[in-house]
Amino acid sequence: MADWSANHRACTTLWSTLFYLHQFVTNFDDSGDLIMSDLTYYNPLSSSEQRRLDAMMLADQLDNIFRIARHAQYEKNIDRTQAMSRMLAILLEPKKMVKDLAEVVDVCYRFWGENTLSIH
Repeated sequence: MADWSANHRACTTLWSTLFYLHQFVTNFDDSGDLIMSDLTYYNPLSSSEQRRLDAMMLADQLDNIFRIARHAQYEKNIDRTQAMSRMLAILLEPKKMVKDLAEVVDVCYRFWGENTLSIH
């Protein structure tokens, strides 16, 4: 499981992005332990296909914000398809935590000013 740290760019970028997308209203420290079913995109009353579409839309938003607004680049040997697939795998698991998603984000993206160390 990933470390959830305010000193890690993948964590802070994911937190701020999810916060501004209104996926949760918790502070940084409390957000790492939220599970996917706590986020607003996850509707347990939706069909599995609708939840998949909602998760795909969120993964797409995250990818676009990371790359376009935050100027992130894909890590070596990672492309959009792989990044989206890895995020989607976490987003579709109701008991996975935001810090698990941060670990995937760290593996897939290099953010501005980020060193080569990762959280996993």
